Amino acid sequence: LIFRHSVTLTSFSLILQEVLKNLESHRQPFQQIHRDRSVNGVPVPPEQLQDMAERFNFVSTSSHAHLIKLEFWEMKYRLMAFLMLAESKLKSWIIKYGRRDSVELLLQSYLTFIEGHRFFEQYEIIFTSLKQAAEVYVKSDSSIDEAEGVSKFLSDTTAQWKNLALEVRSVRSMLEEVIANWEKYSGTVASLQAWLEDAEQMLNQSENAKRDFFRNLSHWIQQHMDMNDAGNFLIETCDDTVSRDLKQQLLLLNGRWRELFVKVKHYARADEVDKLRQDYQDGINTLKMFMDATNEKMTAPVQVSFLNVRAFSQDVEEIKHKVPAMEAACKAASRTAQLLTKDTPQEEVSQMMAVMASIKEQLSKVCIRERCLPLLRESQSLLPPLEEMEKNITGFYQALEKASHITSSPDSEGPVDFKQKCQELATFTHSCKKCLTVIERNHQTIQKTMNSSKTLQHMDMSLLQKRVADLQTSSQESTEWRKHVEANSCLMKRFDESRVELEKVLKMAQNCLTERGNPEELLKKHTEFFGQLDQRVLNTFLKACDELTDILPEQEQQSLQETVRKLHKHWKVGTMSLIYKPKIS
Repeated sequence: LIFRHSVTLTSFSLILQEVLKNLESHRQPFQQIHRDRSVNGVPVPPEQLQDMAERFNFVSTSSHAHLIKLEFWEMKYRLMAFLMLAESKLKSWIIKYGRRDSVELLLQSYLTFIEGHRFFEQYEIIFTSLKQAAEVYVKSDSSIDEAEGVSKFLSDTTAQWKNLALEVRSVRSMLEEVIANWEKYSGTVASLQAWLEDAEQMLNQSENAKRDFFRNLSHWIQQHMDMNDAGNFLIETCDDTVSRDLKQQLLLLNGRWRELFVKVKHYARADEVDKLRQDYQDGINTLKMFMDATNEKMTAPVQVSFLNVRAFSQDVEEIKHKVPAMEAACKAASRTAQLLTKDTPQEEVSQMMAVMASIKEQLSKVCIRERCLPLLRESQSLLPPLEEMEKNITGFYQALEKASHITSSPDSEGPVDFKQKCQELATFTHSCKKCLTVIERNHQTIQKTMNSSKTLQHMDMSLLQKRVADLQTSSQESTEWRKHVEANSCLMKRFDESRVELEKVLKMAQNCLTERGNPEELLKKHTEFFGQLDQRVLNTFLKACDELTDILPEQEQQSLQETVRKLHKHWKVGTMSLIYKPKIS
């Protein structure tokens, strides 16, 4: 009835819209009739004309309001028809179900209606259009009662839709659950029937054969439970005919199961014991592997270096993090061992208990209280001094390499370049000494920690000590290089000083000899000057030359000797002038 009303209103609304659209085209003929007061020459009574005018005016003025009202009614009845259709479909889905194929067809019908016709989207479209039409209708009608009626209808419809949508959505999960239970039931019935036939035949076999066959009896116990769960669910949800067939089938299978189970149920415990034994052995193996790996990592020799100690600390940290899991595994293995005591010979039980006690002791003693935490703490305490040592060892060898480059390069650029290299060498050797001081201090700190530790005895200091000894030797060599270069620098300095002093004296002598004036005064002045001339100035210069010649490369000795001959010649010229001048005067 609601659907027919919806269709009727829709048709009427369309007709009315068409009539009102053509209203203006009827206005001119009507006005012409009103003026002529006749139709085709036939007079029309004034009362009739007046009545027609009033009716035409009423239609013209009230048509818009009627159209708004009709639009609201149309959407209202369309929504009511939609909800009625949904409730009708819901009733067709919420039924006592049949066999699996009929339920699958029902699910397909549901999916076609809900997803194929976009059921929920269609509701939102209709309800949105209804709300918009209701807002326009309420604004056009000043009646308070009408506005309250519209608001109540929208509120009731929203509540009805919430409940209906929830039930419609639950239909799919229900149908899928029924299909899943049909699948489970069919599968377990088929496999259990086949197994029961084999099991009933095995009752006549030997004890060993029966024990081997019924070893996995726990699996079939679970299959039997799954079959009954699925069958009982289907009995509750399917129609009487299907439920009756299911009850009969379950009755027969359960009867065969009970008759067999009474005879073989003791084998289920054997299977369970085997599983417990395997679980226990797996747990023990895991714990032993952990303990063996832990002991190996904690006791294996470690050459002390930053990288080695850091890797060792990371291994101990990893062991520490694994300990809680291993403790849980130990507790699980202990519980499994307790469960096995009823079905295990006393000798084997004693052995199991001894193994568990030993593992518990190792786990608590080796990993936590006595070794793991102190070992982690002390090994980590070595990392800062070792890291600082590595940095300074690198700095030491960098400075040593630069110093070695200076000492091995040829001095081809003369005394000035030689002095600069002496300064650079002094800088690099000082850097080496500074680095070595830090290295030795950290080495002493590490040595002190190692001597006082009870957990780091497996760490070997020999490699570190050798590295420090090599550094000390290299530092001593660099110091000797520096001393040697400093000695050469002193010789160079002494040569320069004696040369400057000699050149100064020779320059003064030259100035004296070239001076002009009274011969007697000049003779007196020359005699006085050359009388004070010290032969040691020349001797000092020649001695410095001899010493410098011993350290200079062969290619530079010729230049030095040339300088010596030149200055020596000047000296001889000056002293001969001293003898010559008095004779002239």
